[in-house]
Amino acid sequence: QSLLVSSQSHQQLRLCWCPFSFPCGWELRILNVALWGSCILGTLYSLPPFRLKRFPALAAFCIVAVRGSLINAGFFAHAKAAAFGKPFVSVLHTFLTERSCWLTNLFFGVFGIVIALMKDVPDVKGDKVARVRTFSVRLGQRQVFWAMRWLLSSLYVAFSVGFINQTFRTGEVIKMVCRGSLGLLALVAATFVNKAGAVVDPSNSEEVYSYYMQLW
Repeated sequence: QSLLVSSQSHQQLRLCWCPFSFPCGWELRILNVALWGSCILGTLYSLPPFRLKRFPALAAFCIVAVRGSLINAGFFAHAKAAAFGKPFVSVLHTFLTERSCWLTNLFFGVFGIVIALMKDVPDVKGDKVARVRTFSVRLGQRQVFWAMRWLLSSLYVAFSVGFINQTFRTGEVIKMVCRGSLGLLALVAATFVNKAGAVVDPSNSEEVYSYYMQLW
């Protein structure tokens, strides 16, 4: 009985949730693909006996795939179908062909690499005990911390230059304001990443963790 009620409630939620004039099945499937893909990779990342977090390259791949690809491409495809009435396309098709989505994938792909490697810096002691050979264990906390700080700062600066450059290549006031604002915000973010990271001791787990959470 509880399963029946849950199923009926789910169907009602699907009908009420979509305020558009066209069927909502396909765009919900797009989100389902993105969310289920993220769930599966997240499970493989942490759940024994897989625990892909034990392998630095695979751990980074999981986070980059979720943050840089599945989530962004999935929600991009969903927004086009649900909000703008565009034809349904798969997440994979969106990821491979939508040039407007590539920039977002690139940004969050690099951001995902930073998050994936930075999160292991404060956990070196525990990882050594558990024999998890992260990059921080292999290369050292300081090296990984400063490399990720430099990478994230460079990412923000690159996007800042790109947006500011594009500001002067359009005659539309709204686009100029949006692009200019994003460029300035990216520059502020780059400055914050550098200044906040400059006073962090990579060997101090609490300081690194606090900095890591600020990046989020």
